[in-house]
Amino acid sequence: MDNIEIQVKNLIGKNEDLAQISAGYLINNADLNMFSLLVQKSDYLFDFVRTNITKRIKKAINKHNFLNIIKFFDIYSPYYDDMFVSVLSEHANQELTDEIFELLENGTIAQKTYAAKYFYYIPDTVAIELLSKYAFSDDEYLSFNSAQALGQMEDDISYDIALCSLESEDDFEKLKAVKFFSAYAEKFPLKEIFCAMKTSKMPENIAGQIPYAESLLHLLSSEYYYDTLVTIDYILSGLGEILPLADIFQFELYEVIDELIYRNLQENEYSGKIAQILLMTFSKFKEFNENQEYIFDEDKNTKNEISDIFKLLSNQSQEFWDKQKEFVLKELEASDESILFAIPVIKEFNLKSSIPLLKKLLNSQNEIIICEAACALKIINKDEPLDIDKICLSVKNENIKAIIENLR
Repeated sequence: MDNIEIQVKNLIGKNEDLAQISAGYLINNADLNMFSLLVQKSDYLFDFVRTNITKRIKKAINKHNFLNIIKFFDIYSPYYDDMFVSVLSEHANQELTDEIFELLENGTIAQKTYAAKYFYYIPDTVAIELLSKYAFSDDEYLSFNSAQALGQMEDDISYDIALCSLESEDDFEKLKAVKFFSAYAEKFPLKEIFCAMKTSKMPENIAGQIPYAESLLHLLSSEYYYDTLVTIDYILSGLGEILPLADIFQFELYEVIDELIYRNLQENEYSGKIAQILLMTFSKFKEFNENQEYIFDEDKNTKNEISDIFKLLSNQSQEFWDKQKEFVLKELEASDESILFAIPVIKEFNLKSSIPLLKKLLNSQNEIIICEAACALKIINKDEPLDIDKICLSVKNENIKAIIENLR
């Protein structure tokens, strides 16, 4: 084990005296190799360990060595950028700001990313033009830090650019715009973002950004109640595949599900939608809880939260779940969007009471609904053969027709 490895091991370790010595070594020597090794290891550390490291490094920085921080800008780390830049901002002067601006303009992606964070702490409008350009970068960290700085400056021009991008036909441009607003953190345009989510082919990604700007619990008591239910639906659909399981804390998912259970003890205007969400959540979290491959790489807190959510759902009475299965049938008589959300849940729980309604949907004007209803009937009502030829007469799309033909 060479000296750098020993220093990093000590910095991460429990011995506070050795850790502080290593933090001092890192800063006083501006050892980029040591910092590079620390960044590599940081991805695999618990949050509290990274927090301890950050405190130790910050303690080692003083008025004599603080400029050494800039040498670490060659290697970007989201775990240490805020600490580095906040310390620099405490010593900010025109000369330092000019130096950071030079990095923002001509530096590497890593240097630009740190520099963008600096202008969040020191909102000098000289950087607005570059920040506005970088706020829509393909680099996730550069775009976030730039948008965050622009929000601090309350820049309306970049805000309006993002607002226009929400209407783009390019789903990636829509998602960039939503991420911009999540970082900008001012005047979050909920109405426009909900609209972008519903018209996107990547709704789960957009839905996953909304709780970073607005609490789902708060939104459930707002004028956007139904849109929030749709958002929760998309979040649950993407959880574990598109959206990281650890995000359940940001989503306040335990509290959200607990609230929805309470609201659906009795039938209400949205009981069908809520029932569909609760049934899907029960099915999904049962799978997470019983199959370790889904949660193997998650930390202890995430695993415990997943278990707690499953227990919350499991502790509801059979009477409650029977009522939810009744409620969800209402969705088959609602909008096309509601129907397409409900059918997978109805299939999952093999709800035979849905058969008459599914048969009615075979006469829908929406060919996707016809297909989904036929597929559901094939599973739920397998003893009664489908009239495939009759169903196909209502379908013009050859791809959809082929799916239905395969149900023979």
